[in-house]
Amino acid sequence: MMCPSTRTARSGINIAELSVNTQGVNSTIVLQLISAECHTCALQNVSIIPAEKQNCSVIVDTRWPVRMAIITTNLADVIDESCKDLGAGFEENGNYVIYVKMKDKTITCQSPIRTGSDPADSNITIYVTIGIFAGLALACLGFSKSKRSFMKVLYQIHPNAVDTYAYTEQDLGTPTNGSKENGNRKVERLKSLDTFRGISLVIMMFVNYGGADYWFFSHSKWNGLTVADLVFPWFIWIMGTAMSYSYLSLARKNVQKGKIFTKILRRSVVLFALGFLVSSAGSRNFTKWRVMGVLQRFSLTYFITATVHMFVMKDSNVGATEKWRDVRDLVNYWKEWIVQLLLLFIHICITFFLKVPGCPTGYLGPGGLANDGNGEDVSLCTGGAARYVDYSILGDKLIYKSPTCAEIYQTTVPYDPEGFLGVLTSCFLCFLGLQAGKILVTFQGVQARVKRFLIWSVVLGSISAILCKASKNDGWIPINKNLWSISYILAMASMAFVLLTFCYLTVDVYKVWSGAPFYFPGMNSIVVYVCHEVFSTPFQTFWDIEPGSHAVAMLINVWDVSFWILLSFYLYHKKIFISV
Repeated sequence: MMCPSTRTARSGINIAELSVNTQGVNSTIVLQLISAECHTCALQNVSIIPAEKQNCSVIVDTRWPVRMAIITTNLADVIDESCKDLGAGFEENGNYVIYVKMKDKTITCQSPIRTGSDPADSNITIYVTIGIFAGLALACLGFSKSKRSFMKVLYQIHPNAVDTYAYTEQDLGTPTNGSKENGNRKVERLKSLDTFRGISLVIMMFVNYGGADYWFFSHSKWNGLTVADLVFPWFIWIMGTAMSYSYLSLARKNVQKGKIFTKILRRSVVLFALGFLVSSAGSRNFTKWRVMGVLQRFSLTYFITATVHMFVMKDSNVGATEKWRDVRDLVNYWKEWIVQLLLLFIHICITFFLKVPGCPTGYLGPGGLANDGNGEDVSLCTGGAARYVDYSILGDKLIYKSPTCAEIYQTTVPYDPEGFLGVLTSCFLCFLGLQAGKILVTFQGVQARVKRFLIWSVVLGSISAILCKASKNDGWIPINKNLWSISYILAMASMAFVLLTFCYLTVDVYKVWSGAPFYFPGMNSIVVYVCHEVFSTPFQTFWDIEPGSHAVAMLINVWDVSFWILLSFYLYHKKIFISV
């Protein structure tokens, strides 16, 4: 493209202005540039600067460092090494200049220099937001302690106030470990599970609404991890954890497997239908609907994991000899382990050995501008076997059209990060969450539970680090949310064990935190998720404000999320709990 007219500094989100000063250069030069996030991508021509043009300005992305080079169209010119590697990182709203000089047919370059005043720290909005919410949390904690102190004094003055005081002290109806039900210990309900679920949901909503336009609140473009990549798999994991409680109750009541399977099938169908309606909303042409999606992934994962567990479910107090008693949460379910590991094995075989027409076998890249290092054209190979499986089942029209990799890698083929192949690894992730639930229902001591949680976290995290070689792009199996790679789901499970440990200790054991405000949306997670998806546009544009900064975007997105938290708070206090 020809160089646009010279522009003055332009303010905006995630951009800076870069000027190329070519005084004294009598040849046409070309500015080449590519984001460092675009792994294995070749430099792209972004601006052609004619000899008579002395200055050219372009807008550059500040979210990641960039790789740049200056070349010339005159074959007689010599390009100095200083022009071949102009990698740099830019600050948001900054102004930068590259000086290009020519001497004796040799073109030399100076690395980008920032001009003008230093731009403000783009993360100030995050610091302020954290400070405000931390202050509100401390204020609520102080109010809660004052209220409890007042109720204790009131109880001493007026004994009839015992009922009121007891109400303020109860664990929101959570049964204690010592209560009995039909001769068995009553299944406890841990607030930490709902709190964990609520944390995942709140972050997910914030991310879906835009995440104040910060890059780390958006999904990774391909390999790697951002905050946005954490929440969906945590949802899958906690679904497995909660499943252990419901199945323990069913096992103790000797409910017939036929009735259980009917319930599993009904819930799976409802979830898939809801997801299909949500992901295809706004499209009147059914041939362009998106078949797979978030709730659809929930549906299939739940159906497979729950059905498998149904055949091996048992009372946690029976089934293991004294020799294996300390690991009965494992040995009691060895058949389930075989099935789940088989699913993982099938995923590996399809991913690395399936022949994909026109693509290298075992390709894990994003296609588009990326290359495989062997000179093959992989531009249409986005996702390798994962995309090919979806294409074979659905064709191109019913696959998600806007994958995250399109922005950086300029991919042109549809790709769905919630496609069919990833269901297999999702099932294993859900199964690992189910393992956390087995620990909770099998072992009653705090130390026994926490010790096992942390051991699982270290083991899974270590395996994930080995598979990806602790590298973003250069491992055997990189951490990749788009592919739901094995290293990714193991890393997510490792983090989930740690987060559940934190919630369990602070909410259920030491009770230093009530779980608020996350506990409330966690109790009505499906309703809140569907509502925030269906009604996202009306509430997001209610202010009629065009976000021109992170601060304004943060204000809008925090309001969007807060609305649904307030709704869940209302539903909770009205004792309305809707499940599918």
